[in-house]
Amino acid sequence: MIISGFTALVASLLYIFVSLLIWRKIRFVEKLEPNYQRKRILVIAGAASLLHLVSLSQTLWQGYFVFNFANALSMIALLGSFILLYLNRRMACETLGIFIYPLAALVTLLPIGFNEHIQMPLELGSHVLISIAAYSILGIAAAQAILYSIQEKRFRKRQLSNLMRALPPLQQMENLMIKLVLIGFVFLSFALVSGVFFVEDLFAQHLIHKTFFAFLSWFVYGWFIIGHYRAGWRGQKAVRYIIWAYVLLILSFIGTEIVLSLMGING
Repeated sequence: MIISGFTALVASLLYIFVSLLIWRKIRFVEKLEPNYQRKRILVIAGAASLLHLVSLSQTLWQGYFVFNFANALSMIALLGSFILLYLNRRMACETLGIFIYPLAALVTLLPIGFNEHIQMPLELGSHVLISIAAYSILGIAAAQAILYSIQEKRFRKRQLSNLMRALPPLQQMENLMIKLVLIGFVFLSFALVSGVFFVEDLFAQHLIHKTFFAFLSWFVYGWFIIGHYRAGWRGQKAVRYIIWAYVLLILSFIGTEIVLSLMGING
């Protein structure tokens, strides 16, 4: 636990440092070179992500999966950081880290002092991790869609702020949005397939609402992907599909909790 706490602290400090570097780049976007400190930002972000992974792995796995709210948030931030690093291999989008790294700096430390947890066997724990990955990746895609929508509308009106000018070009932002949807759709598909093995009775286990909305969300994402590649759906139309699909995905969890609460059942 001491090693985990130390690595989490160092990772958090590195996340804060890289956030400050990105903020400086955004603030002085008109005065700095386009690739100003890009390599430095990516190296520090990579080191922070690796230390974050080391810390989280020790709190997440203790001979069995340890699942709690803190671990879930930490994993979401870690996935966001790794996805951003991966996408930076082919496009300069490190400035998007200003939305991810400050959050990561906070949630990296959460699992250290969070004692309440649920023990899960390997099979069920794997399903939960895949599901969290799907929710987080598609959540990042939804956030990216909102950001792209704002950027595109302000570009038309020629009302770009420093932040909008520091973001990647619209074409890259759109490509990034589509890639996130594709990655998230794969994880969501695996989550739904793996979840079948843990369902004995949809009604008895109170999973009918969750299953319905999850599959409806999966269908909307799938329909959008087909429409994008076959009919060229893009721009604001793509944004609407991505956001509505994620709303349905959120309802698959939140909606179920509301229904169970109204029924007087603890989820």
